[in-house]
Amino acid sequence: MKKLFRNLFLWFWLTLLGVGLVGFSLIAHLGIHRSALLRLSLHDFLLYTIAGAVFCYFITRYLARPLRQLGEAAAGIADGRLDTRLSPALTHRRDEIADMALNFNRMAERIETLVTGQRRMLGDVSHELRSPLSRLIVALSLAKQGPATELPENLDRIGLEARRLDTLIGQLLTLSRIDSGVDRVPPVTFDLANLLQEIASDADFEARARNCRVVISRADACMLRGYEELLRSAIENVVRNAVRHTAEGTPVEVSLIVSDRRAVVRIRDQGPGVAETMLHEIFLPFHRVPDGKPDGAGLGLAIAERAVHLHQGTIAAENAHNGGLIVRLDLPC
Repeated sequence: MKKLFRNLFLWFWLTLLGVGLVGFSLIAHLGIHRSALLRLSLHDFLLYTIAGAVFCYFITRYLARPLRQLGEAAAGIADGRLDTRLSPALTHRRDEIADMALNFNRMAERIETLVTGQRRMLGDVSHELRSPLSRLIVALSLAKQGPATELPENLDRIGLEARRLDTLIGQLLTLSRIDSGVDRVPPVTFDLANLLQEIASDADFEARARNCRVVISRADACMLRGYEELLRSAIENVVRNAVRHTAEGTPVEVSLIVSDRRAVVRIRDQGPGVAETMLHEIFLPFHRVPDGKPDGAGLGLAIAERAVHLHQGTIAAENAHNGGLIVRLDLPC
């Protein structure tokens, strides 16, 4: 507070001195007696100095208190107390300091969310990697020490776990690149309907192994500007997730409806659906449906959610009235 007061008062005093010198020169030029003018100027200068000091003191108190609180909050975040926020007394002011306090709180919330998410992600990744690595080590040990007749089975297990690790690491890299923007190419304009046709065709080929189909019930023309490969990955993850959970012999329905400059991609399976309390949680990393399929790391829908948000869109899931899960991707076009 002392430094701020000293700086404010110094600038006030220098300004006052400059104005006084200019005024003294002009009045002296008019022929007024210099001694009387000097006494009058010194008297006024002293009064203005005292009044200015009082004014600068109150201005300093007005500015120093929120600045001190801001500094203490910033120091708290630097010390690891990520839940530090500025008090409502600052955010409810009617000046620029309130705007600064609101921006600071938003920044602190964002930092807390990112750091907390990274810590949770690190723990989840460690947990997810431990299981396939443990099975891989066991299978390798059995392949070395077990009977020769079991060698092909153990080698198959090693290959399976290696593929699971490769898939998990690939999904983690995709998730990280979406969040950080690394290697992101400039946005381009592409045909969303054509992209949806390609995804459905590939997924239908894979679904035949389960006696299922992926069918497109409607595909309106739509040109979208964005990141084609990221959106392809997002829709593929949702469609493949639907193929895994749909009942055997049932179709996965895909549609693209364009209305009011919005494109809605709708993917529906014929599976058991999801508990209402988990409809939002399934888009979080490593969150799986308790009675769902054991395969997968729980990253596909998380990647889809990040990619859709990158395109200023929304993604949501709901249970169909007559069974199955519906996932909607709402995108601007």
